[in-house]
Amino acid sequence: MKMSSKIHKTVFFLIAGAVFLFLSSGYLCAVSAAVIKGETIKAHVRTYIEKNMPWPKGAVRVEFPGRVSDLKLAGKKITCRVLSRRNEDFIGDSSFTVRCYENGAFLSGKTVRARIEVLMDVVVSTKALHRNVRIERGDVRLVKKWFNRLPSNIISSLDDVVGMKLRASIKPNSEINGNMVRSIPMVKRGKPVKIIFESSPMRITTIGLAEQDGMHGELIKVRNISSKKVIYARVTGNSLVKVGF
Repeated sequence: MKMSSKIHKTVFFLIAGAVFLFLSSGYLCAVSAAVIKGETIKAHVRTYIEKNMPWPKGAVRVEFPGRVSDLKLAGKKITCRVLSRRNEDFIGDSSFTVRCYENGAFLSGKTVRARIEVLMDVVVSTKALHRNVRIERGDVRLVKKWFNRLPSNIISSLDDVVGMKLRASIKPNSEINGNMVRSIPMVKRGKPVKIIFESSPMRITTIGLAEQDGMHGELIKVRNISSKKVIYARVTGNSLVKVGF
């Protein structure tokens, strides 16, 4: 009877010890396990975008089209690093990788999809503008517009459009891009031009007649009124061309 009692007590303590060890093990795992919330992961991605983007601060909004789930890790002192694709434009739909480490050892990672929109200045007309009419400063204004892809031929400064001519007529509040305008020639066909012949230290000037329109820097045909000869000269200013020799 005493032997049986001793056996029962031994079994009881063995079972109790096992249960204690099991509970202790479970408790330790719970303490060492870390949960990085989805909102924290999104915050890491936003911070990375704002730090590395080429856009002005405050000109970007970041949205996450899909749900970003929590990341459960076994560790205590965890650091996270965000990586982007090579040659990332930081505009439009993209994806970023969040990698987590403890003491330099990689634990786990997650790919997060993001949509980036950028606020940019664009030039629009203040009224109806007609083809081939010189654009004045009062004809245009700047407005802000959100873009989710890199715009082509965007004009973001009034100085880049004032003095230009439209290739086609437009309505009020129409956006004006680089394909819609052309420069006004500094030299016009059939109009007199001042020709400068220059070779240091000699400089000769005469009058000619432009054989074609010319923008700044272009090489055009000019007829020398004195000699009646046609020469090639480079446009350097309004009604001004230069010939080097």
